[in-house]
Amino acid sequence: MGQTKFKNGISRRRFGQGVLGIGAGAALTGAFPRIASAETVKKGGTIRIALESSDPSESMDPIKMNSNIEAARCTQIYNSLVRMGNDLKPEPALAESWEADPTATLWTFNIRKGVEFHNGKTLTSADVIYSLERHLGPDTESRIKAFMEQITEISADGDHVVRIKISSPNSEFPITLSSPRAMIIPEGHTDFENPIGTGPFKMGEFKAGISSTFVRQDNYWKEGLPHADAVETFSIPDPVARMNALFAGEIHLAISIDAKSIPLFELTPSVEVIAAKGGQKVYNAMMCDRGPTDNKDFRLAMKYLQDRERVLKSVYKGFGQIGNDHPIAPSDPMYCADIPIRPYDPDKAKFHLKAAGMENATVDIYTSTTAGPGNVEQSLVFQQTAAAAGLTVQVHQTPPEGYWSHTAEKYPIFGSHWNARPTADLMYATTHMTSSPGNESKYFNETIDQLIAQARAELDDTKRKAIWCDLQMIVHEDGGDLVSCFVDYLHGRSANLMGVEPHPSGGLSDQFSAESAWLA
Repeated sequence: MGQTKFKNGISRRRFGQGVLGIGAGAALTGAFPRIASAETVKKGGTIRIALESSDPSESMDPIKMNSNIEAARCTQIYNSLVRMGNDLKPEPALAESWEADPTATLWTFNIRKGVEFHNGKTLTSADVIYSLERHLGPDTESRIKAFMEQITEISADGDHVVRIKISSPNSEFPITLSSPRAMIIPEGHTDFENPIGTGPFKMGEFKAGISSTFVRQDNYWKEGLPHADAVETFSIPDPVARMNALFAGEIHLAISIDAKSIPLFELTPSVEVIAAKGGQKVYNAMMCDRGPTDNKDFRLAMKYLQDRERVLKSVYKGFGQIGNDHPIAPSDPMYCADIPIRPYDPDKAKFHLKAAGMENATVDIYTSTTAGPGNVEQSLVFQQTAAAAGLTVQVHQTPPEGYWSHTAEKYPIFGSHWNARPTADLMYATTHMTSSPGNESKYFNETIDQLIAQARAELDDTKRKAIWCDLQMIVHEDGGDLVSCFVDYLHGRSANLMGVEPHPSGGLSDQFSAESAWLA
């Protein structure tokens, strides 16, 4: 790995018309470009970003991060060792280079010199070790502990070299450290009411569940950045209100817009849609630890009652990819095309409903506008398609404020949303390993853990993909995922917001970071 060279100003991407795929692992698009980019970067101003949801339980502790708004906050304050590039490959960040031993079990990271935290402390190996060790051990609150558990030892070789030993070979290990939950904090820091990082902005004011402001870090390690004086993040849960705020010029960036609103953007020269094709999973989770969704026949019946093409066309206007009841999108290199797409088949659904003792039953789906773009509409389509099998579906739309506390994982079937991950490993480790806090369907299968370990240790791509086909088949057949399709990311920006680019992980310009954004 070589050093990354950072340029003054922003990189300029010329966006093609429509949705055009680039790259093997994901596709990026800048849709419907009409707004001309200003030629000269301007300094100053406050960038206002509106997201989909908020919750009083929000934290500025990166290991606890659980929502887009927390990601948007943490990426202003912190940096990680590794950045996830637009091709989903690892790029240098606080680690300027890295290398593995021949077994791919011992990784050496060279820490960038001359980086300062917001309190003036110089970044050293000790800070990296402290930050990463917070994810380890039985009492950790880390949301990514399932894939950080592969770390068996972390040690320093001087102030700017960190060695990480992992339990088995893993050629993709560095991308693990690009997670926004793996941000680096000062050694010993515990006060997350007053967070300290190495990021482009310092904490101004943090009000959990309400709003946050961040002010420019003048001694940021990337030369010439950031451009804005400040960034403000808050939520506007209603998607129509969020779009209206953008149209009215009250905000500069609206995260997650409805595909049905695209014609309005085309008619309004002061705003523009930014789109990114990736593995965004907007789905309904069936919890396998309670009835009626603890019954495999019932889960299969529900899977056969999805009209995937109808959901993609009517809810998302074609902005997405067909799903197959597991979390790996067709754009992922490990996607198993050998598993036939499960068809909409009310007759097969009736067979499984009868086997489950659920003929002519009534079931409830709980959802909200914050459970991912289009989740409410998906559920309403499912209500209609399920009727053909004699199943009555009642859709309950709950308030978006605090949805992840008062609704998610409280009912057998509920709407949920996961941003894309750069590898199939990270997606499964986050949502399907037995030890993962993100295993919201509560489908626990130790074979999944064993196969993931095998896939990590297999360095031959063809053999590794065969293991990943087995992993996808397990969840496809037995798991609690109702995945009709993977949804393209659609965001809206104002005419005077420059320097933002789509990113297949779901954010813009590296997980919502505003470090290179500026106001024309």
